[in-house]
Amino acid sequence: MSATLDYWRVNSYGYPNPFSDQDRAIEAWETLLTFFDHSSYSRLKRFWESRSAPRALSAHAVESWKATFEEYGLLYVLSGTGDINITPAGAQFREAAESGNRDEFAWIGLSLLLRYPLRGPRRPKSPRHGISDLLLYWFLYAAVLELENYLWWSEFEHVLCTVFLVDEGREAVENIRLLRSGAVNLEAFPLPGDPSRGGFYNSLNQVIVHAGMNHMLLGNSQDDAFYVESGRERKHWVLREWLSTVELALGGKPVSIDCDGDANFLSRMPTAPDFAGDEEAYFNYLGAAVPPKPSTSDQSVAVVDFQGESVAVLREINDYTIQDNSTIVGSIAKLCKLARGQRVILGHDHRRSYVIQEKRRAGSNEVVIVVRRSRPITNIQPILSLLGDANG
Repeated sequence: MSATLDYWRVNSYGYPNPFSDQDRAIEAWETLLTFFDHSSYSRLKRFWESRSAPRALSAHAVESWKATFEEYGLLYVLSGTGDINITPAGAQFREAAESGNRDEFAWIGLSLLLRYPLRGPRRPKSPRHGISDLLLYWFLYAAVLELENYLWWSEFEHVLCTVFLVDEGREAVENIRLLRSGAVNLEAFPLPGDPSRGGFYNSLNQVIVHAGMNHMLLGNSQDDAFYVESGRERKHWVLREWLSTVELALGGKPVSIDCDGDANFLSRMPTAPDFAGDEEAYFNYLGAAVPPKPSTSDQSVAVVDFQGESVAVLREINDYTIQDNSTIVGSIAKLCKLARGQRVILGHDHRRSYVIQEKRRAGSNEVVIVVRRSRPITNIQPILSLLGDANG
């Protein structure tokens, strides 16, 4: 039981956002710029201890800011070194802000958050963090969208924050649906942390702050409490302005090829990559340049009726490359529309269909899909017409 009673822990400072009207978001942005202005981490610490600094920050506080900005994929300092490395995505992030491009800024920041694995790059924050295969912010957004685009704070702290594995995600969302229907009570899901101590609330609150880029993407309100008879309770949702952007970042809105509705945002979610303690590989992944926001046509997948079922048809090179007999690799824009259990036809093999068994994030902008062979194909003409020159 104790192994399950754990909760998400993230770094303790807020998200840098110069487009925000929140003082702390602006303060975080100004703090970030001092990291851009210093290549030496030791000199940066001395700057913050000097009279030139805009406010007093201890070396410990600077360390916390560094860890927070690392979580966002903006910069890093390798253990045992003193160099501040600005990531390619971090440079994009600053450029978008300074050019006043709010939409691009949001796309870059969100894309980076969706890369973040809960296990992190260094010593895990708990045993459950150490075994996690969850992309934290990807799961949070996928869950909110599956739950009719809103989440009560009680649902977040009793149920959602206890998920550490992709395989646990669907059950957690179903449990929240049961709670909303009244089929079960909140008491069935004990809090994984002590609400009387600040660490539990503060860490979960920062998850929301980080996910929303400091209240840019997520709305919040204090509504009449749903789970108690009186009082008020927090509620969060994706703001309408950013809903299509979030859906696009998660692979696009579910469509008819998604296995009769089963291929929702959760089942399409990839597992996190495992860097086995290689800090440099981890930060190269987390901070790689973010591709431009794709158009709808960039994410389109051809569909054919196959034995009474709508099946995705993927073109080799255009949509994927072959890694081995059972594995293909492609961009998130193309392959994150597909789900575990979904039937597909692969352009390099006209003899049979395949079923997706596993889906994991391979790199900053790629996913790996493992397939198994399935039903033979008897009439290939409709498929060849879709594949065109790419696999004809």
